[in-house]
Amino acid sequence: MRYTALFLAFFSAAGAFAQDQLFKKDNSKTEVKVLEVTPTEIRYKLFTYQDGPTITVLKSDVALIIYQNGTHETFNTPPPAAQSQPLVIYAADPAKLRARQRGYEDSMKLVNYREAITTKNLVSLNLLEPLNGSFGVSYLREFADGLFHVYVPVSAGFAEPYFNQLNNTVFGSPYYNGVTNFKFNRKTYEAGLAFHIHTSGKRVVTHFIGPYVGISQFTGRYDSYIYDPNYYGPQSPYVSRDFVMNRYTFMLDNGILFRIHKNFNMLLLAGVGYHSDDYQSNNPKSYVYTGYGSYFNNSGNFPINSFKLNLSVGYRF
Repeated sequence: MRYTALFLAFFSAAGAFAQDQLFKKDNSKTEVKVLEVTPTEIRYKLFTYQDGPTITVLKSDVALIIYQNGTHETFNTPPPAAQSQPLVIYAADPAKLRARQRGYEDSMKLVNYREAITTKNLVSLNLLEPLNGSFGVSYLREFADGLFHVYVPVSAGFAEPYFNQLNNTVFGSPYYNGVTNFKFNRKTYEAGLAFHIHTSGKRVVTHFIGPYVGISQFTGRYDSYIYDPNYYGPQSPYVSRDFVMNRYTFMLDNGILFRIHKNFNMLLLAGVGYHSDDYQSNNPKSYVYTGYGSYFNNSGNFPINSFKLNLSVGYRF
């Protein structure tokens, strides 16, 4: 009896290893009889139905086979290598590249321009006006999508107008027989109106040109000679006279508008032109001595007798 039990145990253990075990990558286990392993497939029959059909699975779906003799075979099929694409270099046309770059730059400039002109009004302070003994501010309004603007400057004096004195020196101060030491004491006020066309097109920084008309008033003093053949004495034969004069100016402005930001602008302007003077009191011509003929050199002579310079910064809204 003892030998019979040992014989049955031996054959039972042998039967336990008589089948192959196939483990798939989905963690399923199947007892099989492996028939063939190819580079891409595995063919087998079910161990419990070896008279049945042959089953084929892809090798890439199988993780492990434990054969009936105890050996193991694993399947770790690497993913197919990515197909590298050839690098193709196209010869670019330099002219087209430059044109494309210019187009991009022009587009960016137009975007900046559109942003800059979302505000239309500019109130600015003339930084050079105090050098002329006055305070000056201006108002600018743009029209037609920023293609032109109207410019209105005003100023009021507080001291001797240095640049106007210089203007008289350059172009000749009023001088008549018997009138001398002509001098402005103060520019009372100045107001003007200009129409400026932007010649640079739709750009953040634009050049402009246009006409300007203005009126200003000055006070001053000069000495007039007393022509009296009967006058003798220790006193000076000259008498000082105060005057009030209105000046009408016609100029051609030329300048640059810097739209640095939609809320901050800078303006540089220079103008040349003609002015005509109208005395409200003590006209020097009233004191010209005609006994020996008369002579005068008036700063109101045509064609060019005026100039101006303006550097302004201000708030745009």
